[in-house]
Amino acid sequence: MFKFESKEKTFLLHLFLTTFLGGVVGILNYAFNILIARYTSKEIFGIFSAALGIIYLSQISGMSIQSLVTKTVAKNKEHDLNKYKWNTTLSFAIIGVVASIIFFLFKVPISQLASIPKELILYLSLAIIFAFISPVSKGLLLGQEKVITVNLLLLAETVMKFIIGIVAIKIGGNISLLIVANAIPPFLTTLFIIPMIKFEKKKDTEVKNNWKEFLLMTLSFLLLTMPFTIDLVLVNSSFRAEYSSLSLLGKIVYFACVTTSAVLFARLSNESSFTKQRKSLFLSILLSLFIGLFLSLIYFFLGEKIISLSVGDSYLKINTYLGMFGLCMTGYSIVYMVANFFIARGTYSYIWVLLSASILQITLFSTRNNYLYEVVQNQVILYTCLTLSTILFLLFNFKKNRNEENKSSGKLK
Repeated sequence: MFKFESKEKTFLLHLFLTTFLGGVVGILNYAFNILIARYTSKEIFGIFSAALGIIYLSQISGMSIQSLVTKTVAKNKEHDLNKYKWNTTLSFAIIGVVASIIFFLFKVPISQLASIPKELILYLSLAIIFAFISPVSKGLLLGQEKVITVNLLLLAETVMKFIIGIVAIKIGGNISLLIVANAIPPFLTTLFIIPMIKFEKKKDTEVKNNWKEFLLMTLSFLLLTMPFTIDLVLVNSSFRAEYSSLSLLGKIVYFACVTTSAVLFARLSNESSFTKQRKSLFLSILLSLFIGLFLSLIYFFLGEKIISLSVGDSYLKINTYLGMFGLCMTGYSIVYMVANFFIARGTYSYIWVLLSASILQITLFSTRNNYLYEVVQNQVILYTCLTLSTILFLLFNFKKNRNEENKSSGKLK
């Protein structure tokens, strides 16, 4: 029997609460994408899917920023963090502007690679700026483990996004407005919440970000995000709409499984004991595994009905692959949770596993990209290899830490 301390009970409560609210947010997010698939043309949906892949990639910086700020706040609670809050917001705003300008200067090769109109690059550049600013507020809150507040912010952002999306569809599927709908809501909530976040004035020591760790986090999240973003850019444009609809429904499983990843990261950052960190990881993985297997089973038995009610009957041929794609996303969610564990602990040697997976994916798509079933097989091979190698790396890490603990206890004796 597991015995839970008060902090662990709070962690469990946050896990289940985030799973519920994350489910609501996930439903609204996917209702947004499903509306686009159902009530716009295949051409618009295909272009938006490619743009969405770029948006996901631009949000990698956001995940790194949120994680860095969470970790910094958690480790420096005894210091005055009010100046850190404003310095960090300004720093990432400047970096966002520079990154956006660089992205815009390469608009021609980017638009050709992703098969999207050059006019959309301006709106994607705007989304990049917001992607660097928006995560700061959530990182500040998660560093204090204010999970409920973060969940409510995410819910508010998703409702705003949904409303903007409906307006965009009503005026004929305006892709630029659909792109902005993904970027503006979190930026607005950040402008609202940051002035309201206050820290107790304790030790008057200036707290700074560890920029080396930020770069390692960004590289980790970049490689971690590639398996479910780069495929939308690389997939053959002749069946991109069909694959995008499969990916869209498959990612419902993924996002449902990883809704608690930020809660896990916040708990790991606030906990120094390796044993307790490992326990938190196992609880998160078990919850993700249960959710993923449950949703995948639904896909296997009710796939046609789900496709018909969501993206429409014109995409029914993806039913053959839907359940398997759900299982792939379940495995990938475990990878994501384990990666958060390593990043929280500063174990960046795991980057080599992620890099190998990225090389494998690009190789598969460059050689097998003529038919829908080939692309699906590519992803099955990728996720299977990535999940197994991640589990093996985790077990090796556990063994290594156990040996180090034994040596330390031996020295103390």
